[in-house]
Amino acid sequence: MVRGLILYYLNIKPTHGYEIQRFIQISGMDNWAKVQSGSIYYALNKLEKEKHIQVLREERTGSRIRKIYEITESGRQELSKEMREELATPIMETGSLKYIIYPMISVLPVPETRKLIEKHISDLQEKKKYWESWQDVKCGVDATKLTKISFDMTIHALQDQIAWHEELLSHLEDYREEAGDMERMIQAFEPDSVTEDESAGVGAKEMQERLAMIEKIKESVESDPQKALEELNEIMDRMRKQSK
Repeated sequence: MVRGLILYYLNIKPTHGYEIQRFIQISGMDNWAKVQSGSIYYALNKLEKEKHIQVLREERTGSRIRKIYEITESGRQELSKEMREELATPIMETGSLKYIIYPMISVLPVPETRKLIEKHISDLQEKKKYWESWQDVKCGVDATKLTKISFDMTIHALQDQIAWHEELLSHLEDYREEAGDMERMIQAFEPDSVTEDESAGVGAKEMQERLAMIEKIKESVESDPQKALEELNEIMDRMRKQSK
């Protein structure tokens, strides 16, 4: 989004990179978009090479020479393109490589693993405190609902990350056992022993069975919650047996 921010600013008025950098910092945009000063000047150079902006003039301040950039017609079209792409981009991705890390958790010694997770939780908690204090400043009576939701989403996302890592830490031994299961599965895995059609068929069949069981539980919850709990335990037992 750095390119979009620069083009947006220059679409309003010609200026130099330092002004754009300072505006982003003072307005707090760098907190949301993680914009670093180096990325601004890199983007300016790239946009100039692509002819989306051009040097209008140069200004000397003492020994410093600043390039004053202006947007070109090509840059206005690029700004529209950036906006279309950004509006179609998810605020937070639904997946993360970290979601699949716990089956590999046995790679590191337990003390080191605990230390790393505890440090990361502490860092996340500090970030959460920072955003909560920033929320108190920005979300006064005059704040828009969109601003309030933006802060809530950011803080809730941090809280969810803290909860994920706390769960990993509190049941680390259990997840290390799962990591052992993964290792044994990989050791026994023979890709040539199963055809693509067979593996796809088995996966589809299992998925249909699980969906049917979930639908059954859903119906039971409305009529008999205790029965729903029993059926849920049954599914968990089946999944444990399948993983062995």
